[in-house]
Amino acid sequence: MGDFLSAGWIERYQSLWNQRPDLVEGLRGFNALIEYGWEDGSRPSAYLLVDDGRAVDRAWGDAPAKPDFVMKASVENWQRLLDGSLSGRAALLTKKLKFQGSMITAMKYMGPFEKSIALLKEA
Repeated sequence: MGDFLSAGWIERYQSLWNQRPDLVEGLRGFNALIEYGWEDGSRPSAYLLVDDGRAVDRAWGDAPAKPDFVMKASVENWQRLLDGSLSGRAALLTKKLKFQGSMITAMKYMGPFEKSIALLKEA
């Protein structure tokens, strides 16, 4: 997993996110601060600020504000998401991906959400 959820990782993830027109367009109208973290809290979290579908800022360590969405998983479940043996939708529905935030909004943007989860391994 290397530097997954590190400062360098979130920087690459933000750049890759904005290079994906299908993701940016699919999230048109979506605005949120998203936290990606570890279920046990043993390591710092990574944060992505999305404005109208674009990833406009990032942070690592301390939250820049209260996140709108929080996604945390164990090392094992993040690994399964990264290697594709667990889909974002399945992780969410089986609670292998601990999720906090509006489930209605998450369901509205499920297609782009799945694309953003698939993008995790590319960063």
